[in-house]
Amino acid sequence: MKITRLSIVLVVAAWLITGFSTAARSATVDEVLSAINKLPANERQKRLEEGAKKEGSVTVYSNTGLESIRAYQDGFAKKYPFVKIDTTRLQGAKGLDRILLEHRVGKLQADVVGVDFDYIEELLKAGVTGRYDTPEKKFYADAFWDKNGFWYASDFALLVIGYNTNLVKPAEAPKTYQDLLNPKWKNDISIDTEPEQAVFAWLLEWGEEKTAEYMKSLMRNGTVARNGHTLQVQHLCSGEIKIAVEVYAARVAQMKHDKGCPLGMNFTNPAPASVGSHRGIAKSTKNPHAAALYMDYVLSAEGAAALAKAGSLPARKGAKAAYEEVSNLEEKGVRMLMMGHQDMPKVKEKGYKLIEEIIIRKQLR
Repeated sequence: MKITRLSIVLVVAAWLITGFSTAARSATVDEVLSAINKLPANERQKRLEEGAKKEGSVTVYSNTGLESIRAYQDGFAKKYPFVKIDTTRLQGAKGLDRILLEHRVGKLQADVVGVDFDYIEELLKAGVTGRYDTPEKKFYADAFWDKNGFWYASDFALLVIGYNTNLVKPAEAPKTYQDLLNPKWKNDISIDTEPEQAVFAWLLEWGEEKTAEYMKSLMRNGTVARNGHTLQVQHLCSGEIKIAVEVYAARVAQMKHDKGCPLGMNFTNPAPASVGSHRGIAKSTKNPHAAALYMDYVLSAEGAAALAKAGSLPARKGAKAAYEEVSNLEEKGVRMLMMGHQDMPKVKEKGYKLIEEIIIRKQLR
């Protein structure tokens, strides 16, 4: 087969064109969003909406509760009816695995992805999210956004000791974790099968040795592990269990007021808390304008209000929680141990090991 100089030139030209176009595609999201962020506020919003109208849709992978998902989806759809929004709930390690697998094979379906604070490092290492500089970040403490724009968080989680007020008198209810070891509560306590937020906090506060001994003592006192924090609150409500070691304060308050459940809560000192869902715009998105609109909405005052109404705790400065019990926490003297991804190297591996050895294996025996 004869190869002419012209053939070589054509092959090289084709390669260069393909290579440059591929590079352009891979840089499109960052370039588009970077250019938009340089515009004045009004022009920026106009450009985002114009682009989103052409794109027509946004797909979200969310790790939050169903109430929060519906609140964000309904609020966004009302504000931007020209963008079809589709949200899939992906949680925990399985959710992370799906995101990473789709990203790895070049078929990530989502435009925006969200994971828990203890999984964001894996997402960053894989290069799943692109840079985005939202103007809403000024309304959040530094712990709730990445300085490079790879993720933002709009909420926080706070754990409390929950109890059924018909079965446990408020004056006698456990106020500290050590109180849960009292033999009077034997076989009356529940803990989640995935209590990593509490365990991480114990490790940071007490160290590995004391945490391990505490967890063993807790299980020896007849504590039963159940799968699902919301399920535990439901069991508290029904009286199936008297006390829960670590349930979400917002969920307890919500079910108390909205469902009329006989529930009480006590904040430990410190109370385990964590930065909420870490969301980022997928680097591979084909809908960067719609994805940016969604991120801005989630972080906006409107988004914070929708989140609070759904029963979660908004992290936006000035935003109010929907229930008095979880409002103005600093004024009430609640000291929170706020954890983020930066704490994970110190506690993640140890925490999961302790959970497996002390809680999970006990349930299997």
